[in-house]
Amino acid sequence: MKFCPRCGGLMVPHKKQGKAFLKCTKCGYEMETTISVAKEYQLKTGVSAEAKVLTTSLISEPPKRRLRRKEEYEQEREEWYEIALEIMQSEEASGEEE
Repeated sequence: MKFCPRCGGLMVPHKKQGKAFLKCTKCGYEMETTISVAKEYQLKTGVSAEAKVLTTSLISEPPKRRLRRKEEYEQEREEWYEIALEIMQSEEASGEEE
């Protein structure tokens, strides 16, 4: 693994006009290298079967939204209106007592 001589960032291989280069991921500094060095930079990852997580379709599916009827919306609005009126009346009553 090589690091950038300018900023210390990681140098990753890439090809440019058929030539192999190492390029800094931070500042973009490039240096020419041999193809054999670039081949050493292969990223390999593997996941063992024990590490994999199995899910069911019930967990993966988004919840279904329940649509409410117009009457339910109107009833909820009336309830909030009544609550707001009660709060306003209690604030007025407490303001008169002081």
